[in-house]
Amino acid sequence: MIRSVTPADLWWLRRKPRNQVVLYTDELLAQVHRPTWFALRCLLAGNGRDRTTLVTHERGTTAFVQACGRSGRPEQDIVYLGAFGPRTARLPSDYDLWFSLLEQLCIHAGYNHIQRLYAASPSQYTEVREIFRQLGFQAYTHKTLLHLSGLDWDQRTTLAPMRMQSRRDSWAIHKLYGAVTPHLVQYAEARNVRHWAIPIPQQFGSQRRVAWVLGPDDDLHAYLRLTSGVSGHVFSLLIRPDMREQVVDVVRFGLAQLSDTRPIYLVLREYQEDLLLPCQSLGFQPIGEQALLVKNMVVAVRRSLLAAPFEPGFEPRVTAPRISTAREDR
Repeated sequence: MIRSVTPADLWWLRRKPRNQVVLYTDELLAQVHRPTWFALRCLLAGNGRDRTTLVTHERGTTAFVQACGRSGRPEQDIVYLGAFGPRTARLPSDYDLWFSLLEQLCIHAGYNHIQRLYAASPSQYTEVREIFRQLGFQAYTHKTLLHLSGLDWDQRTTLAPMRMQSRRDSWAIHKLYGAVTPHLVQYAEARNVRHWAIPIPQQFGSQRRVAWVLGPDDDLHAYLRLTSGVSGHVFSLLIRPDMREQVVDVVRFGLAQLSDTRPIYLVLREYQEDLLLPCQSLGFQPIGEQALLVKNMVVAVRRSLLAAPFEPGFEPRVTAPRISTAREDR
């Protein structure tokens, strides 16, 4: 039986998992995912749009799936799949358990008005990718994770003249995103201008996000975003095709803003493959690939305007008076 997390399930999550898959988003690269604390928050606040943990327990085997909501958006990212307990031939495999959990998660998302579910499936887990495919998830792009593992091989010291992002830049960033991103990706991500706004820093938050832009206010050349957490720093960027010779200076500008020794990552998508070699000249090396998947929970309703007058329920109804008691005519 699949159910929400209970206090007894926290004991399982504290143990070493038999099998687990972490589907890393940019935020998870900067802030390590802790399944126990995540489940505790779901236990206290309840499963909903912000976060969800579903559990199935069968004869000593327990499996979990966790999904995290996107702030201000009717969307969730699937971030964790785990299995605990001894492996028994008589029981379903981990992938069968995860399939059932993810299927129930899709139903749960519909009840909570979630319009899109996302998953960043690692390329080495082909079985997990097949589970998502059977559940109706579609790949809309791939991304490469790079880690800064060496010195700056390009010995130039020039930095791009970037400035801190301001409130007025959100529309210009969105226009730059539309110019460099394929339409299929734009349709899958359904981003709007508010997506590019820098969130207000939380007083007790351990994650920080800043961004810089390059170019005039109404015609930006490049956009660089930094997400920082206790586990590292993660860069992502947008740059116009005719300005890509400046990508080294743009990334070097971001590196110059860091003053600690935490790991540094860079995320590039498959339509940014021409940026891979310049970034490798700075010391970034690929460490993994992910397929970005999406499942749309809603579909557009098409209805003919001519059919409305012929459907029942649109004609006025007049209730005929009834004689409740018999009377004689006088």
